[in-house]
Amino acid sequence: MIDRSDYRNIEIPDELDVVVNGAMLEGKRLRRKNKVVGVFKRIGATAAAFVFVFIALLNISPTVARAAYQVHIIGDLCRIVTFREYHFEDDIKYIDAKIPKIENTGKSDLEKRINLEIQKKINDCIVENEEVAKDYYEAFIETGGKPEDFTPIGITVDYEIKCVNEEYVSFVISQYETAFNAYNHEIYYNIDLESGRIFTLKDWLGNDYKQIVAESIEKTIDGWTDEQREMLWEDISIIDLISENTDFYIDQSNRIVVVFARYEAACGAAGKLEFIIR
Repeated sequence: MIDRSDYRNIEIPDELDVVVNGAMLEGKRLRRKNKVVGVFKRIGATAAAFVFVFIALLNISPTVARAAYQVHIIGDLCRIVTFREYHFEDDIKYIDAKIPKIENTGKSDLEKRINLEIQKKINDCIVENEEVAKDYYEAFIETGGKPEDFTPIGITVDYEIKCVNEEYVSFVISQYETAFNAYNHEIYYNIDLESGRIFTLKDWLGNDYKQIVAESIEKTIDGWTDEQREMLWEDISIIDLISENTDFYIDQSNRIVVVFARYEAACGAAGKLEFIIR
C-alpha cells in the first residue's frame, strides 16, 4: 500500500445534497480557482442567469426539449425515460445533458419528489461546470493564451440504468468534464417501489451492514495482485469508509455493488473502485 500524504488535500466530491448544495458548490468553485491559476474574480450573476436560461431552454425551445422516449420498462409498473436532452456550445464550453425521470411507479408523490431532485442536481452540476469553464478560460488568457487557441471545456451529464424490476429501481447519474477529472462525480438512486423510499445499505443488509460490507470487500482485496493492493492508501480502514451514505447500486442479479469514488480508498491511478457484496 502507498503513502497517502501527498493526497491529503485532495477534495473528494460528495453527492450534492439538495439543501446545502449551493454552499458546497461555492466552496468547490473557490478551491478549483486556486488550482487553476491562483485567484480569479468571483462569478455570481452569470451563474444565476445561466440557471434561468438553461431551465427556460429545456421547457420552451423545441430544438432543445425533445419528446421523451422510453428507455427501460417493466410491465406497467415503472419506467425510466429521458425527459429532456440538452446541447449548448460557445467559445469556452460545450454541454451535453440527458435528464432522466422515473414514472409509472403508482406513487405520484415519489415521482414528483425524485424527478424534481434530479432536475435540480443536474442544473447545479451544469452551473458548477460552467463556472469551471469560465475560470479556466480566464486563467488561460491571464497566463498569455490567445482566445482563438483555447480548447472549449466539455461538460457531459448522462445516466445509466443499473436495475429495474417489480421491486427496485437502481440508476446512476454521471457528470464529467474534459478538463478536471478529479471533480467528476456520480449520484446514485436506489428506490424501493413498494415503500416509495430511497433505501440505504443498512436498509438492505440490516444493522450489521458495516461489518458485512467491510468483510466482503476485504475478501475481494485479498484476491488482488500485489500491484493492485499497493494502490490502496497505506492507512486504509475499509470499515471506516462504510456508512449509510456510502454509494452503491443494485446490479441485474440483485446484488449490492459498493462504489468508492476516485481518491476515496486508493490513489488516482486506481480510479473508481467497485465491489460486489457477497
